[in-house]
Amino acid sequence: MLLYLHGGAYLIGSPATHRNITSHLAKRCGMAVCALDYRLAPEHPYPAALEDALAAYRELLAQGHTAAQIVIGGDSAGGNLSLITALRLKQLGLPLPAALVCFSPWTDASCNQLHKPPAGDPLLHPAWMQQAVGLYCPAGLDRRDPGLSPVYADLTGLPPLLIQVGEDELLLNDSLRLAEQAKAAGVTVKLERYAGLWHVFQAHAGMLAVADLALARVAGFLQKQGR
Repeated sequence: MLLYLHGGAYLIGSPATHRNITSHLAKRCGMAVCALDYRLAPEHPYPAALEDALAAYRELLAQGHTAAQIVIGGDSAGGNLSLITALRLKQLGLPLPAALVCFSPWTDASCNQLHKPPAGDPLLHPAWMQQAVGLYCPAGLDRRDPGLSPVYADLTGLPPLLIQVGEDELLLNDSLRLAEQAKAAGVTVKLERYAGLWHVFQAHAGMLAVADLALARVAGFLQKQGR
């Protein structure tokens, strides 16, 4: 079972907007997919989405899925949500999923170390990202809080982690820093960097050969984890 958490800066998106990527993942990985329609900011700021993801994971366990049968994955803000959900599960002493899959995860809400592609990012703009963070984060909360920005968290004990990121996107450094921190904490990490590609290019599966390749690699990664 794949619990998929969609991206959209915690402001937009839904299972419907991400149906292409989730359907291709289901087919490639041979897994059922639960695409969560979690609450969005600004009406529901942090930690509403986290609470919804935790509730969904607990419900999957209650339905009889073991933690070893569950993978949590997501893109962009959904990658962030995947990571902070796993961290919260660890804090609560709940069984962790078999693996984590993150496409261009947003890992640092302070946005202090954004990458600057020479030709610019074709999808994300720094001003829009700052606006999104402001709408999602409660006033007074340090944007480097580990519960919000997983790059600052103790990542020890997290399950095997696959990170895929494009070279030409603002969030490149978010992935690189996360991979470095996770490896230092003893986490099994597979980092895949895709030259010349943009934020969450995997959404173009079925139209872009490299997107198909990336999702095939997700399937291969999960097979190695026994999924």
